[in-house]
Amino acid sequence: MSNSGFIRPRKVVQLYKRWFLCLIIVAALAGCVSIEEPEVNITVTPAPTPPPPHEVFPVREPTTVYVEIFGSEFIPPIHYITNGTTVRWTNKDSARYIITGKGFISTEMDRWDSWNYTFNETGTFEYNLSGHPLIKPGRIIVESPKPDNNS
Repeated sequence: MSNSGFIRPRKVVQLYKRWFLCLIIVAALAGCVSIEEPEVNITVTPAPTPPPPHEVFPVREPTTVYVEIFGSEFIPPIHYITNGTTVRWTNKDSARYIITGKGFISTEMDRWDSWNYTFNETGTFEYNLSGHPLIKPGRIIVESPKPDNNS
């Protein structure tokens, strides 16, 4: 008798062992691979709020404050200062300007030129650019120094 059409039982067992071994290997590899996305902690820090344009910054002691001429306007347009404070204007426009105000007049300022004036009297000093009447004027408000409360 020949067993030509049948698989021998021992070969069946070996075949099952191979399949079982492959199944174990596939299961082991599947356990090593994670399909979950990694957990990421994202902390969102809000950006600091910039000061609004043309904010008025008081100056409490004699020092130097700065005004830029840019885009045909004064930045900032108003300064509150105390007696003895120097204001430094810098021309960042391509046009030439002369700053004129009550009691002072600058030299002609080309682009990137600066000019200083020290305010020694209290009061409100409005200034403008000579020959440019449509440009909004700037203002310097000079106050007396406040006495120290530490004494």
